[in-house]
Amino acid sequence: MSFRVGVALGGGAARALSHVGVIEGLEAHGIGVDIITGTSMGAVIGSLYAEQGDIAAVRSQIDAYLASEAFKRSRLAFMRDKDAQEGEGIFWRFSQFSRKTYFYWISISRRAFVPEEMARKNFELLVKKGKLEDLKIPFAAVALDIVSGKEVVLDRGEILPAMMATCALPGILHPVQIEGKLLVDGGWINAVPVETAIGLGADFVIGVDVSRTIGEFEEPASGLDIVFRCDTISRYALSTEKLRRADIVLTPEVRHLHWADFSNAEEVIRKGREELERNIDAIRRALRRARMRRLFRRRKPDG
Repeated sequence: MSFRVGVALGGGAARALSHVGVIEGLEAHGIGVDIITGTSMGAVIGSLYAEQGDIAAVRSQIDAYLASEAFKRSRLAFMRDKDAQEGEGIFWRFSQFSRKTYFYWISISRRAFVPEEMARKNFELLVKKGKLEDLKIPFAAVALDIVSGKEVVLDRGEILPAMMATCALPGILHPVQIEGKLLVDGGWINAVPVETAIGLGADFVIGVDVSRTIGEFEEPASGLDIVFRCDTISRYALSTEKLRRADIVLTPEVRHLHWADFSNAEEVIRKGREELERNIDAIRRALRRARMRRLFRRRKPDG
């Protein structure tokens, strides 16, 4: 069996556009991608590339979507603007405006901020129809089943509901029901699905992490602030532990960007390409070592 390179693309909404730049760099340097896994927006970009095998076509499709009227009506701009007014983390810190804002009223009176039909129309514009198992490149997304509390690997079935499930940010987008499971954003259980790529048969995995760090500590004003801080720390620790299995971890310089700010896609993509270029020599060295290890394992005589 041939040596297979996997790419695990992390979630991060607008920050995940840097994955496009990473894949552009891999293509330019002749490093083929044999397996792709992704979480949330990383899964959307990964599925588009797995379907087309051409990152230029993926980039054109994303550009067209971001220019569409459907995207402009998606309410993401509201989330970005409210954070600018209230301080970073409006989604994570309900307590900042819990008595008076529109977002909070929507959140407690409905299951999600974005109406389900609006979300579906947006995904239909961006995601290709078809089945995951029919993509040109082996692909899987991850989601969290809030019924069982377990990670779910989505590698078969219709692409559209799978992408809606892995992107279903709690409180923002509706959970998605698939085969009796109630699924939300995979970032809550596996932000960068490296192990999933290994499970699909990857011999070498490049993980791309665009999530935020835990950030600077601020004196908590309430018990709820402490809860949010502890949740952030636990999720960061889980993500860091899972990333240990990657052969290379890339971290494009986009972590300072707001997750809902899609206004400068070209810059975000460029940051991904720059991160790839900074690490291309390390990637080549690690690839050589991994190929040698695999070769020696295959030649090792039976004991």
